[in-house]
Amino acid sequence: MLIRDQAGRTARLLLYSGIGWLCVAAAAGAGAALAAGGFVPAAAGGGAPWAFVRLLQPVFLNALVFGWAAMAGVGVALLVMHRTHGTALHSEPLGQLAVWVWNAANGAGIAGLGLGLRAGGPLAEYIWPAKLAWFLGLLLVLYNVARTLSRTRQPLYVSDWYLLAALAWTAVVYPLGTGLWLPEGLGSGPMGALLYGMYTQGIVWLWAVPLALGAALYVAPSIAGHPLYSGKLAQLGLWGLALYAGTGIQRLWGASLPGWVQALPAALGALTLVPALAAAANLHHTVRPRWAALAGTPAGRFLQLGSGLLVLAAVQAAIEPLGIVQSRIHATQWAAAAPLTALLGGATFLLFAGVYELLPMLRRPADRLQAPLYGPRAARWHAGASSLGVVLFVAGLWLGGTLQAVQRAAFSPAALQPALALQAAGLALFLVAQVFLVYTVARAAVAPREVQLPVTITYP
Repeated sequence: MLIRDQAGRTARLLLYSGIGWLCVAAAAGAGAALAAGGFVPAAAGGGAPWAFVRLLQPVFLNALVFGWAAMAGVGVALLVMHRTHGTALHSEPLGQLAVWVWNAANGAGIAGLGLGLRAGGPLAEYIWPAKLAWFLGLLLVLYNVARTLSRTRQPLYVSDWYLLAALAWTAVVYPLGTGLWLPEGLGSGPMGALLYGMYTQGIVWLWAVPLALGAALYVAPSIAGHPLYSGKLAQLGLWGLALYAGTGIQRLWGASLPGWVQALPAALGALTLVPALAAAANLHHTVRPRWAALAGTPAGRFLQLGSGLLVLAAVQAAIEPLGIVQSRIHATQWAAAAPLTALLGGATFLLFAGVYELLPMLRRPADRLQAPLYGPRAARWHAGASSLGVVLFVAGLWLGGTLQAVQRAAFSPAALQPALALQAAGLALFLVAQVFLVYTVARAAVAPREVQLPVTITYP
């Protein structure tokens, strides 16, 4: 049966679905980079390789955001909620319905992209029925989570606030930025460009990143064996993230607008370093007493790498709105480096940390085990190959953006070949690495071992 009244099933289905969409995203991204670099033959019938790029690149972005980050992020967040409060979801059948609605929406949207049906700009390309279905799934999840947390008698753990904030913010940002509420779409006017720009920033920094940070704020005290370093830093990081959407005004760069409108994203970009640094400092100080020991564990390694990549992405996002920078990187791969570093690097690695720490929750009964549920060798291969793949991909973006900026006056697509080769190699290696993740998660889901009582992480 697709829907069962079974505790924890919604979270597990979300996680399994997210991992599947991550593999789809990595495969599509690698294919798009190979096609853009001219490393694959032209389509049958004389089609140009760029036709493959126009089909595969949207699949990569949408599967990464609405498949992996959305579904795995919410799945890990629900596991954290179950663990920290010891409470079941308000309605498991309703939660599972939301999962299948999301899967159907992603499947229909990506199938439409494969057929060349696009209804907007990047990350807003799903056909209207798929957009509507995805939004309805979001509302179902928000309602279910809100009803669940309203029953808790103890103060909410910070991870739950991040989950609620991500769901509530996206429930506003998604329909406005995708033009869901307008049959003719947002249009090409200044207001449409402004809403779309804030949406593209928001879908990363108000959706994927809060979900990932919520997981990280559970993992850090769990593996360190003591409470989170600072609840106030966690709150500062949460509310500071709201500033990131304002940096989307930079999409209006070059338009005939008042000077203060052009200066606003630069100011907000500088301020948005605060929540990223606050989150990184909070995680670092929480695990610092056991830093060396935790670096050898999969959860600890992904926590360190993810927080570092997130800060790196935040620094890029902070300096991009500056006029002197925007004039040089506008319409180059540098403009895509920050959100993709945050998505494929920072947010993904923090979610990986959550997956490894919460593997016991995939079982029934879902309690902590006496021994790890993963093989050390498979975990090392997953961490090493994923890290190298992301490093190659980000380096390829930097190289491609630099080549475009330097040769802007007489640029040839062939000049991007070295950068695209790096990106393709990175994504291909990243895809191979996920075989070890699938193996580890499958092994955890069926492991017949004794369990201990669950451990509840209390508010600091």
